[in-house]
Amino acid sequence: MQAVKAVSFQYSASHDLSSLFEDFRLMCNDAIRIAFQFEKENNGKKLRNRFSLIELAYPRLKEYGLHSHYILSACEVAFSVYRNDKRKSIPYINRAFLRLDNQSYRLNHLILRIPVRPRHFIYLTLHASDYQLAFVDDPALKRGSITLTSHTVSIAFTKQTSQMDLRGQIGIDVNERNVTWSDSAGRIERDDTSEVAELKECYRGIRAKIAERTQKDRRVQRDLLSKYGKREKVRTLQQLHRVTKGIVKHAQVNRFGIGMEKLKGIRKLYRKGNGQRASYRGRMNSWTFREFQRQIEYKALWAGIPVTYVNARGTSRKCPNCGSSLTRLEGRKLTCPSCRRTEDRDVIASKNIMACAVLQARPST
Repeated sequence: MQAVKAVSFQYSASHDLSSLFEDFRLMCNDAIRIAFQFEKENNGKKLRNRFSLIELAYPRLKEYGLHSHYILSACEVAFSVYRNDKRKSIPYINRAFLRLDNQSYRLNHLILRIPVRPRHFIYLTLHASDYQLAFVDDPALKRGSITLTSHTVSIAFTKQTSQMDLRGQIGIDVNERNVTWSDSAGRIERDDTSEVAELKECYRGIRAKIAERTQKDRRVQRDLLSKYGKREKVRTLQQLHRVTKGIVKHAQVNRFGIGMEKLKGIRKLYRKGNGQRASYRGRMNSWTFREFQRQIEYKALWAGIPVTYVNARGTSRKCPNCGSSLTRLEGRKLTCPSCRRTEDRDVIASKNIMACAVLQARPST
């Protein structure tokens, strides 16, 4: 299996990069317009891949005078936007950034060299901690593409991992205010994530106040929303990383696979018109279940731990011991009329997820 991990670095630049960022942004937008123009001229026929877009856009993007690798990268970004966009209007990239493949840059320890024009380069000095240096100095890791913003450089590192021989499974039930997991050894843990939900609630209130007080100045509104949005993201990711790191470490030490619920499409339950209050919809639509699962997935893959997704239907309705239908008691307690056992519904769900993951991971005979 090929595992990928992106590591972010702060940097100092030898030259001003603002014009390079702006040119790359304009190149991406030109390529997006060319893709939609092709679709319009061919009666709705879409471009099949990024290579077709490169062929169409190359003459126009060559006029910017940048290194040819920027043309290839801009077309790759543009095709991704074009393929995934579902709006009626043509999308437009506003954010300043650069993306380059691993053939176009050179990294000598902490000195990063990126091309501007043929035989003309810009040098960046990366600032790294011991954690980041462990990736830079590891000869077993291959370096992938890089993404530059005005403050950071993200480098993708890849390695080949072999799937470990499993001794059991961990079943994870992701909820709005906690993450409950059970493993094959009988251990049950509940990690409190209520601080993440409270952060989301706090920043929803901040955004509402900003929108109310800056109605007459959209520029100030945009800057403030961006500022507090970044703060919210950083604080949320820190909390989730703490929880996911502990779970993956436990799985790695004990050689357990990881099972989680397949929650794709759950946002449809909280759309406008479903008879729910706006505050409730806002709360549930800010639930960070996918970010939690994404972190578990890439960290587990990096350690060689397989991740299995199971059907979420009925995981908290049946007894994990005998399969009987459960009866709801007061609060979040459920009882089994056959086994006469009473447990929290989150614990029951995690056990059922673990059992389903074991069945899916078992090789067919």
